Amino acid sequence: MSAPLLSLAAGTVLDAGPEATLDAAAAAGYDAAGLRLDADTCPAAAVALRRRADDHGLALLDLEVVRLGPDRGIDEALRLLDLAVVLGARFLLTVSSHPDPADTRAELATLVEAAHGGPTRIGLEFMRFTRIPTLADAVATLDEIGAEPGDAAVLVDALHLRRSGETPADVAAVVATAPDRIGYWQICDGPAADPADLDGVVDEARHHRLAPGEGDLPLHDLVTALPDGLPVSVEVQSDRLAASHDPVARARHLMQSTRAVLSQKPGQE
Repeated sequence: MSAPLLSLAAGTVLDAGPEATLDAAAAAGYDAAGLRLDADTCPAAAVALRRRADDHGLALLDLEVVRLGPDRGIDEALRLLDLAVVLGARFLLTVSSHPDPADTRAELATLVEAAHGGPTRIGLEFMRFTRIPTLADAVATLDEIGAEPGDAAVLVDALHLRRSGETPADVAAVVATAPDRIGYWQICDGPAADPADLDGVVDEARHHRLAPGEGDLPLHDLVTALPDGLPVSVEVQSDRLAASHDPVARARHLMQSTRAVLSQKPGQE
């Protein structure tokens, strides 16, 4: 099994700015980082961030986040894509809140067409509290718009997969039929039981994730189901960790726990 690229997700260190995110990723020994930028960020700032990443020897795995929806225009998404290209980001993380699936497909098709032939793929993320709530929905959406794997892929988040009611077996089924449809994944941990309601699902995802190995998610089964060497984004949004660890210490702690989980043998969970 080849060692995957490990990236520090922007969500893990939201209390740090983009420069500090890159610094924390480098200090903790990550291969890459993800950034969260506003669509109005000037290209010169993106150039400076890319230079900082290069100086650290870091790749940029993803830029977030495109939020397709009735209260936002596609121009905002296209500006973020332009920034992702300047950064050299491999993926542009995208979600949708459009009530009508046809609107999601139309805007996503526009974004995918704009990304065609460039360095950045669209990374479509499913979450139970968005209008693309499951892995099956995300795969079907990309299939329906005819998105080529080189232009768009699905992002699998370990917590969202569990809360969507799906399993590593569902991931394995996608990989068996369309191995390039999943582009990268986000690792974290959490309890096996779902929160009491949808608001609880949102709150857990944004504030109460656990470090890999601290919870009950079937992470080893997920690693086994995913393609070998798929990039891993370490996304642990945790108020508890933010209160007790500064961004660098948090990044180091989560790097250690992630490596421990990824090195586990079958039956060790």
